[in-house]
Amino acid sequence: MVAGHEIVSVVRAVGEDVIKVRPGDRVVHEIVTFYCGTCPACLEGRFNICNTIQPMQGRAHYVTGGGFARFTMWPENQLHLLPDGIGSKEAVLMEPTAGSVHSIISRMGVRAGESVAILGPGARGLLLLQVCRAIGAGPIIVTGLGRDEPFRLAMAMDLGADRVVNVEREDIREVVANMTREIGVDVVLENSGSPEPIEESLDIVRKGGKVLWAGGGIRGGVTASIDTYKIIVKELDLKGEISQIPYDWRTAIHLRKTRKVKLEPLVTHVFPLDRWEEGFTLAATSSECLRVALQP
Repeated sequence: MVAGHEIVSVVRAVGEDVIKVRPGDRVVHEIVTFYCGTCPACLEGRFNICNTIQPMQGRAHYVTGGGFARFTMWPENQLHLLPDGIGSKEAVLMEPTAGSVHSIISRMGVRAGESVAILGPGARGLLLLQVCRAIGAGPIIVTGLGRDEPFRLAMAMDLGADRVVNVEREDIREVVANMTREIGVDVVLENSGSPEPIEESLDIVRKGGKVLWAGGGIRGGVTASIDTYKIIVKELDLKGEISQIPYDWRTAIHLRKTRKVKLEPLVTHVFPLDRWEEGFTLAATSSECLRVALQP
């Protein structure tokens, strides 16, 4: 298997029946490709959770090879043309941008004027922030740790957060209570994949509010202590999310094309492909590294 699922490429050759793309086109790649098309989920258009494949299977990069290579092969209906105004460097974030659209619009139905807490200030958290801002949600709170304050939380403010919280210095429950007159936020997007924020999400959301748990899922899940009483008596809408559907990709490209989201500041480092280990180490150890792009 060749890894790499956040892919920007230039088409070099196409099959004889291909009509959507042609050599020379710049494209980004959907990652949920080998779905059945006939199961209950697929018939609803939810190809990302096709009932006939296990989570994280059915991805083209597991079958034909991913982006950590000079060449790969992809189904044409899973490719999206990049407009000229979107650079290739920033377009490596089109996949998580589509994922953020999936979280906020397709899964949670976040609406203009709804208050949102985003738990986790990584690249995905900062994309969630921007998509929320693009659709008119707010106020928006972004949380992080002390190590995130100088760079990631500062960037969150630059990108439109109304309030950032270093949870090692402030209690997010108290911050939300003060900002919402003890009611709670309308929406919580848990993006850290750590037990404490998962538990906090149930405390800071209002009665009848919406909670998304998405952080850490693809790594096999997170074990957290959950008081189901809070879910029941607050009548919470609690959801998970993974990957994207075609609508999310089209929307993500439109948001960037119309400059509703900024992607390039989040691609903090670029390495040649043969220095991939150095890039991985940096991504795993530096709080000032959001995304590393590898260039073949």
